[in-house]
Amino acid sequence: MRKLIALGGLGALLLAMPAAGGALAGNCRVDDQPAASLLIPFFEVDLEDPRGKTTLFSVNNGAAKPALARVVLWTDWGVPTLAFDVYLTGYDVQTLNVRDLLRGQVPRTGPQASPQGELSEPGPGFDNCGGTVAGVVPPSAADVALLTAAHTGRPIPQSFPTQCLSEPRADTRFATGYVTIDAVRRCSAVGVGSQRNTPADPLYFAAGGTGVAINDNVLWGDYVFVDPAGNSSQGSAAVHLVADADLLVAGTYTFYGRYVGFDARDARVPLPSLYYSRFVHGGEFDGGTRLIVWRDTRDGSPRPLPCGATPVWLPLGAQQVVAFDEQENPTELAGAAAFPIATQAVTVGSPELPVDESFGWLLLDLWHADETHAQAWVGPVFTAEGRYSAGYPAIAADDLCNWGP
Repeated sequence: MRKLIALGGLGALLLAMPAAGGALAGNCRVDDQPAASLLIPFFEVDLEDPRGKTTLFSVNNGAAKPALARVVLWTDWGVPTLAFDVYLTGYDVQTLNVRDLLRGQVPRTGPQASPQGELSEPGPGFDNCGGTVAGVVPPSAADVALLTAAHTGRPIPQSFPTQCLSEPRADTRFATGYVTIDAVRRCSAVGVGSQRNTPADPLYFAAGGTGVAINDNVLWGDYVFVDPAGNSSQGSAAVHLVADADLLVAGTYTFYGRYVGFDARDARVPLPSLYYSRFVHGGEFDGGTRLIVWRDTRDGSPRPLPCGATPVWLPLGAQQVVAFDEQENPTELAGAAAFPIATQAVTVGSPELPVDESFGWLLLDLWHADETHAQAWVGPVFTAEGRYSAGYPAIAADDLCNWGP
């Protein structure tokens, strides 16, 4: 049992212990350590103001030998839109601005990069990194139009004027989505609006890390939300997803399991599904609390849809959302539908997450509303007086390593 049980006579709620399969155990814990994949759980970019909100993230190599990372941008429906490689020398770091990426400014990295951005020689241990296979051809103006439309809920221009890739919104000024970064063995061409050479590609993962993606736990990183107008910024470590092919075998739940039929060939540890998070939205904390929430849609074939249509999994719902005040009084919220898409930022106390108390904590059980178990990630962001801010991961209270598909 995972839901809170109402004790009518006492007028209270009792939290059931997580099921035995969800006990925290060993290598399945998600921690800040070099990993084979990274998740930047949310980004937000002001497309109209070049000095407005944006998101920065870094990709770092924790090993002495060179590494290659495949960066993929995804919409809030979990549809891949842009994919490119970052070459890292030993102990190297590359910092990227999502605003630049949405403008088509893909970084040129690698030894002896040509004026066209092609890698003229392979890095040690990598296959097919030379010639046109590794060509970094900047996205065209049409590609940039596709990217900005895809991440703002608008129809895709030109080729697919009736297709949409993300949640429609009243304000199309802000582009949102999330980012994945994987250790890979070879360079691939820059991709825009395609699943090829992304985790959604059936050939991207292979048993034993023999596909495009590899199981080398060498990547680490972080991200920062920057708001110049709000005089604030918040940063946190990226979500580090360790590859463990011995622990994760066919039939177990893995981070990319939805794309590989849960046969565990991706070998990435899954994220938890049950979280505890503080909230403050009173007193000096006049900026309140935003929750950054990433969720697994469990959709193995993300794709554009006719505008006006929605993915079959939407809204995701939740098993339960409970607010506790600082006297341990619980209130089950109607906000169990506050996090309906793959990634979002929701303000505590808003109509989507109606919390009356100013201080307390939230229990978020993010299995889908139909009781399908699904991984997630939660991080609170606090702001105060337009000057102070903080962000960090919420407390994970279970894991899904012992659960099947």
